Amino acid sequence: MKINPPGFRFKILFSYIVVILFSFGLAAYLLEKNLEGKSLFISLFFALGLAFVLGSLLAAGIIKPLNKIIHISRKFSRGDFSHKIYVDTKDEIGDLAVTLNKMAQGLQEKIREIEVKNQHLVAILESMAEGIIVLDKNSRLLSINSVTEKIFAITKHGSEGRGLLEVIPNNDIAEITSYILREGKFISRELSMVFPAEKIFRIDASPVFGSGQVSGCLLVIHDITRIRELETMRRDFVANVSHELKTPLTSIKGFVETLLEGAIDDKENSRHFLEIIRSHADRLDALVSDLLMLSRLESQQIPLEKEEVDLKGLADTVLAGFKSQLRKGSIQAANDLPHDLIVQADRSKIEQVFTNLIDNAIKFNHQGGTLRIYSQDAGDKIKITVEDSGIGIPPKDIPRIFERFYRVDKARSRELGGTGLGLSIVKHIIESHGGSVGVETTEGLGSKFRFILPK
Repeated sequence: MKINPPGFRFKILFSYIVVILFSFGLAAYLLEKNLEGKSLFISLFFALGLAFVLGSLLAAGIIKPLNKIIHISRKFSRGDFSHKIYVDTKDEIGDLAVTLNKMAQGLQEKIREIEVKNQHLVAILESMAEGIIVLDKNSRLLSINSVTEKIFAITKHGSEGRGLLEVIPNNDIAEITSYILREGKFISRELSMVFPAEKIFRIDASPVFGSGQVSGCLLVIHDITRIRELETMRRDFVANVSHELKTPLTSIKGFVETLLEGAIDDKENSRHFLEIIRSHADRLDALVSDLLMLSRLESQQIPLEKEEVDLKGLADTVLAGFKSQLRKGSIQAANDLPHDLIVQADRSKIEQVFTNLIDNAIKFNHQGGTLRIYSQDAGDKIKITVEDSGIGIPPKDIPRIFERFYRVDKARSRELGGTGLGLSIVKHIIESHGGSVGVETTEGLGSKFRFILPK
């Protein structure tokens, strides 16, 4: 048969019984001795003192482990679970100590689990390409990720705990959050912003519920500026291609109909009409060829066949093909590239680059102008410049000069046989080689088109 150790309440009751019995026993003894007066008073005082000492010793055995439990429990309340409660008793106090130790261990494990989940959540938020904003029910920022910091030029440390409008002064976003906190319904809206940068965003806003009520708001901010730009470029591209194809096709169709209506019998004019038709057909052929080239470059369908390319020799070869145009415009061309300028590149592609840049430098030059090709060392790269003394480019057109079908002087460009794709092809070829393109120009004084290649 198992005998349970005495409990906490039993110890207290036992201590009271011992003191009472001791007092009654001592009182009976004193009465038996018939002590009187002063002796009786001294004896009673001694008896009470002895009872107090005995009671204190018994209470100390109870209070000491309780004080130990209180001391360690205070550490638990401050989040310090590195200590444990050690109590030797096997009563209720001992059970309390064991329970508190288990509770502390469980809390420590739960806190570690929450910290790990929080780290995972932070990692997910920071790895997202979208901006994240978490607000409380009073529209105060609880958390943001690094993408949001970049979008609105704010800092996490200086934003959290402050009002939304105070940190992001945008009334449209504030209206969205107010609607979410008021109605508790999901909403998605596209916004255009000009501060701190001109961008287009789609904002998905969701309510956060707690205890059955809206306790906050989650904003997911998608930067769709590039998507909208690409959509605009696609629409412009389709419109430009349609226009570029329709113009020569309309001319060809018109002259063919004229010939069919009887002009073919007019030998003098029929030949002229046929030459115009051939000119427009050549323009269509050049346009389609450039479109195919640009499409393959953009889709990277054409692999680069790199080899050692002598840039000076290649430029000389290209210039030789433009002798008649140079002579017609009385343009002085100079190839100042060094003889030992060798790069690893696709020869045919770089030849296309030289061809397009030299062709433009001749077409848009003045009569009796100059054309110069030279290089500059840029560490592990080389910068090649094609400079002309032509009409230059207006400042407003410089940012778009490498776009497809963009022309500064549309009428003159078409008249000279340009497709509007030459500089765009140059840009894609150089970038596929790991380089970059640029232009320096002064309207009326000429242009310097440059491209940079790795050595």
